[in-house]
Amino acid sequence: MTGLRDVTIVTLPRGCISTTHGHLRSVGREGNEGMALWVGVQQDRHFAVTETVIPAQRHIRTNDGVCVIVAAEELHRLNVWLYKSGLKLLAQIHSHPGRAYHSTTDDAYAVATTVGCLSLVVPNFAREPFDFARVAAYRLDEKAK
Repeated sequence: MTGLRDVTIVTLPRGCISTTHGHLRSVGREGNEGMALWVGVQQDRHFAVTETVIPAQRHIRTNDGVCVIVAAEELHRLNVWLYKSGLKLLAQIHSHPGRAYHSTTDDAYAVATTVGCLSLVVPNFAREPFDFARVAAYRLDEKAK
């Protein structure tokens, strides 16, 4: 079996995109960042996303900005569930209030931390229709970058 770093083809159902975008837009209306996860199964170089997971999350707004936090207990629960379900985490998707980019906070507190995982950032609290052309996409490499 190959690792996520070997994935070159991803199948992503429209329903997973809709669920993700709906969540990001909903929390964005309140002025908050949101997060969703895409999980599924891998066969060699192909990864099939089978569902969107909306983890329990806390939304923080301060004078310095906004962020979304997934607590350690929720991360543990998700990891146990993934293991028991035979699923893998491929991507974390979260929103930003303005332009889409990977901040230093995004780097330091990522949920998807396996080499080959994706981190997608949706701009403008997901107010516009979902469009991969507007999403900032990053892939974790061996140097944790």
